[in-house]
Amino acid sequence: MSDTTGIAACRNWIDEIDWDMIHEDAVTRFLEWGNNDPKSALRPPVTSSGEYSVYFVVDTWNLAEPKVVLMRMDNYGSQSLCEKNLPPELAASYLTYCGRIRGIHELNDEVKDWVKGLLEGGKS
Repeated sequence: MSDTTGIAACRNWIDEIDWDMIHEDAVTRFLEWGNNDPKSALRPPVTSSGEYSVYFVVDTWNLAEPKVVLMRMDNYGSQSLCEKNLPPELAASYLTYCGRIRGIHELNDEVKDWVKGLLEGGKS
């Protein structure tokens, strides 16, 4: 979703996006085998090396330019598929929401609605 990867790159994954996946759960599921409940219906354990999840995070490591990033996580690690900086008003609101903590965070409803609008062909 950035100028270098383009909205089209994210749209290629639209049918595979898990809107409820958060980064902590993806790490537990794919990289920390044995650290999750094998009977979990919400986050079933990985059973083969071909499994992966596609999900969005908000990257606030650079507090001046927080961004959404579409991630693909499998048992070999994560890959950023595309990204886009949050618009200034949304960035300010999100930074308040997360307490201005640097890191990788889940989407709140406001950011999720904005991303869905972008993917559905709204203005970027």
